[in-house]
Amino acid sequence: MLLRGSRDFDDLQAYRRFVDEVVGRRNARDRKRLDLERSALQSLPQRRTTDYEETIVTVTSTSGFILKKVFYSVPSRLIGHRLRVRLYDDRLECFLGSTPLTTLRRGWPHSSGKHGHVVDYRHVIHALRRKPMALLNLVYREQLFPRRAYQRAFEALLAGDSEKQACRTVVGLLALAHDRACEAELAEAINAELDAGRLPDLDTLGRCFAPNPAAMPDITVEVAPLHLYDELSTVQLVSAAWRTTDPGDAARIELLLAELRLPAIKLVWASLAAQADKEGWPAARFLASLAEHEIAERSRRRLERHLAEARLPPGKTLDSFDFEAVPVISKAQVMALAAGDAWLNNGANLLLFGPPGGGKSHLAAALGLALVENGWRVLFTRTTDLVQRLQIARRELALEAAIAKLDKFHLLILDDIAYVTKDQAETSVLFELISARYERRSLLITANQPFGEWGKIFPDQAMTVAVVDRLVHHATIFEMNVESYRRRAALERKRGRGRPPIHATTAANA
Repeated sequence: MLLRGSRDFDDLQAYRRFVDEVVGRRNARDRKRLDLERSALQSLPQRRTTDYEETIVTVTSTSGFILKKVFYSVPSRLIGHRLRVRLYDDRLECFLGSTPLTTLRRGWPHSSGKHGHVVDYRHVIHALRRKPMALLNLVYREQLFPRRAYQRAFEALLAGDSEKQACRTVVGLLALAHDRACEAELAEAINAELDAGRLPDLDTLGRCFAPNPAAMPDITVEVAPLHLYDELSTVQLVSAAWRTTDPGDAARIELLLAELRLPAIKLVWASLAAQADKEGWPAARFLASLAEHEIAERSRRRLERHLAEARLPPGKTLDSFDFEAVPVISKAQVMALAAGDAWLNNGANLLLFGPPGGGKSHLAAALGLALVENGWRVLFTRTTDLVQRLQIARRELALEAAIAKLDKFHLLILDDIAYVTKDQAETSVLFELISARYERRSLLITANQPFGEWGKIFPDQAMTVAVVDRLVHHATIFEMNVESYRRRAALERKRGRGRPPIHATTAANA
């Protein structure tokens, strides 16, 4: 690369040709030794060896998944499903069970460490139609545009119109390209409008790419004689008689599936069997469909269990969190933390500091919800409540078992740690909990006091230093020093609320 003078290549094939050339020159120097080795080489195996990495991912509510610090979009119908992904050097092949679904282009994270994005606008256009303004602050907006013309249109509309109208128009253009399958032709029309100094008009372009009624072919329907349907009915009755499931066999299958604890298959096997008979499925496809339904149902039930045990406060999501009100927080960094694999696997911590009302608990709960949706186990609790439970366990000589039971949670969210009273019994169990999870399991802690004030929580100075040292060793720290949201909302309500006319003082009443 140094001799070449650049690390930039036109495409993947150009990079592969460069690698082949370098390897060929190196092999040329060792040609004699390679010839000696070649005589001892055996023939290649008949079946191709595995040249991919396989993993399981869960499609989140954002209609995508994150793999190796790259976000991939998929059709929204797959939200909640667990996909089996084969990761090649240039592509991803996605399977639902054993059924191939789609092939995606392989993406790579940015050299700065930020997440990469492989996004198909067709996967997210339906969500953008409902909320066009989401396009304005979309993290992967540049990757969303299928061609340069759409990005040019968005930039020109932002410069010449309001943000709201620009987002509506561009989302409408993407929807038009999707609905009419005219992505390339529409891009040419947009470029022509921009080159002429005009902003693209959605209504005009919609009429240009509307279906041409004159081009519709005349269709003649030949109605078959009715007596042919009588013959068809006879054939179907004979075929159905062969395919009817014996009631005894059906009852036996129900018992066996219940014994094997396969409730999803128990619910759908009869309808799938009828469909398989009707469409002539091979046995492998029928079994794969049953297994896919069971896996999907188990994933759904697992998500329900994890959400119930997480005890997250309702309504706290990343979508409802106002990042503009907390400008010190990077939305991209928060979305990266929501994936979880970069820090939960290493037992790292997340610490949120700020005054009351700054959104610490909201952000902690929203991250917890996103992590649960991505397959992690989370527990949200007020620190005082957990400390009290651990104190009871200590009195019953079961503290070690109680702390070990919390190990099943990848993330433990301790809300309002500063409200723990300065009591030796309380702070000692909290210290043991933090020490037990150090470099093993992650903690997310919210506090309205900086580290310098934690001497008010822990009575012993040495214990305070030990706790802080363990927490910050592998930690991401957010300082959310903003005005209280609750106070700001109360002031806005007070300003907007006038005195009702019925109670107004008038000269007649004076």
